[in-house]
Amino acid sequence: MVRFITPIVESGDRVREGKGFSLAELNEVELSAVKAQSLGIPVDTRRGTSHEENVETLKEFLKDAKNLDIKVEKPKMVDKPIRGRAFRGKTSAGQRMRYLSRKK
Repeated sequence: MVRFITPIVESGDRVREGKGFSLAELNEVELSAVKAQSLGIPVDTRRGTSHEENVETLKEFLKDAKNLDIKVEKPKMVDKPIRGRAFRGKTSAGQRMRYLSRKK
């Protein structure tokens, strides 16, 4: 998924890009974590700090999202998973079994 916006995190005297917005920042903008993730906003539930720069970027992003009607869809599964017993060849035991059966 493409990140539209990234938060700023201060750790000591260093400023860097964070992994996601904190729940406190999302509450100030009146967004839930689930709704933010559906809009494509990264959420970091472990972070407890709140920075004004991040709140401002969230407000600007939400204004743009309303104007552009940004909707992020759930990713779809490309292939169906293999269910039941793995056929011969998918496991190492199955490969040995196939080799031994061909050898006769």
